[in-house]
Amino acid sequence: MRDMENLIGQMVHVVVSKDGKSGTKILKVCKVKARSVLFIEVDRENRKNIFRKVANKDITSTEMIGDSPFVYVKEGVIPEKWESSWDSMGQPSQMSINARITPIYSNRSNGWAHRLKSNSQYGAHFRT
Repeated sequence: MRDMENLIGQMVHVVVSKDGKSGTKILKVCKVKARSVLFIEVDRENRKNIFRKVANKDITSTEMIGDSPFVYVKEGVIPEKWESSWDSMGQPSQMSINARITPIYSNRSNGWAHRLKSNSQYGAHFRT
């Protein structure tokens, strides 16, 4: 797939077909690996980026029609959604949510309360 390496960073028309019907989406070529190609679909209305992965064996051909590059995928193969570990960054994990709601037991109260800091350690010291 030497042709795909030249298309990194460009918007391409990805043509898929299933049951005799064909569809086209404009995707950006994000990364080309030895076994697969990673595309990114920019959804401006919902402000999302969706990654889609296609195996190199499923790409039948690439060609230029006018100024636009076209990538053709095998019959019946739909580019699968792919989520990287970076996609979950910035969102709280279930573990951190549970840690925030867990109350701390304080000896100064008769129940669950926030731990109070001692004035002798942090406050001003006056001689009497």
